[in-house]
Amino acid sequence: MQNPLMELKEYEDLEQALLKKGGPVQATGTLDSQKVHLMYRLGQNFRWKLVVTYDETRAREIYEDYQNYTRQVWLYPAKDLLFYAADIHGNLITRQRMQVLKALMEEKEGVVVTTLDGLMDHLLPLARLRSQVLTVRTGQELDLGVWKERLVELGYERTGQVDGMGQFSIRGGILDIFPLTEEQPLRIELWGDEVDSIRTFDPESQRSIAQLSEAVIYPAAETVLKEEQVSDGLSLIEKEGKKQEKKFRDAMKTEEAHRIFMAVKELSESLREGFDVRGLDGYIRYFVKETVSFLDYMRDAGKEGGLAVILDEPQRLKEKGETVEMEFRESMVHRLEKGYLLPGQTELLYPAAQVLAKAQRPYSLLMTGLDQKI
Repeated sequence: MQNPLMELKEYEDLEQALLKKGGPVQATGTLDSQKVHLMYRLGQNFRWKLVVTYDETRAREIYEDYQNYTRQVWLYPAKDLLFYAADIHGNLITRQRMQVLKALMEEKEGVVVTTLDGLMDHLLPLARLRSQVLTVRTGQELDLGVWKERLVELGYERTGQVDGMGQFSIRGGILDIFPLTEEQPLRIELWGDEVDSIRTFDPESQRSIAQLSEAVIYPAAETVLKEEQVSDGLSLIEKEGKKQEKKFRDAMKTEEAHRIFMAVKELSESLREGFDVRGLDGYIRYFVKETVSFLDYMRDAGKEGGLAVILDEPQRLKEKGETVEMEFRESMVHRLEKGYLLPGQTELLYPAAQVLAKAQRPYSLLMTGLDQKI
């Protein structure tokens, strides 16, 4: 059966322009109900597609509509850049984001749907996260002491019994882990130093579900650091903390000076004692000099087979980016003045204009409901 789109000259012109690297091209007069069909058809010539829209509700609509065409579609949520440290959904958001990163590392093609602020935060290079992935197979030797340290470095929390994502426990020769990217936790049983069996299990009943010959364990945090990175970053934080404290004391702001002193002291002690990497996203600019954006992740994934970037309502994207920047700036200035954070913690965003400029590529498609000059 002939697809009606194929009979439209406008569609043919759009497709040819994208194939000849003639983008960014603009499709106007597209209703929300039609957009995903058009995205799917035009994206068939590319292994990876990145759909960027203006808010979470619209992102979920596009994600759900896209599932009618393919199962190779993932939703990449933005972090709450203002309140990530106290975000009760933090683990759930990290889980969703890690599942997308897993797909980019393992799959050959797919569609990722996100919002503009999902492209604005600073991230570790994907190669760095890839190098942290652990693989365990039956028959291999496994040192529980080494794995205990590695799992803590990867953001896992040690507990007496695993009952939630991002946890692990060690009892005798049994290692239980609940990776963020899996639906059930894993139980690794050792015979001496050798892996005897790997199984998934139900955390409530503790009953085994499936036997595995191999398991891949992804980090439980996005900011996974080397020991020297932690040490160097902590030195910078302590140095800047003293500078801020002196600045407050010179201005007779004793309450603010004490507040920043205690914040740096608590962070320093927790890192030196336990090396807990969760919650370090807000300090990433101290620990990692070369950061990237999620758009860079997608460009790496699309090196073979191409990447199509689809911008849903660019004018609304621009407005969204400007709003996110303004709210972030206002919040950061207030918290900086009150001694709740350090200057380096205010450098968490790529400018929206820069992100939108990088998103407009030879293979970019701009979709608008109304005819408008972009």
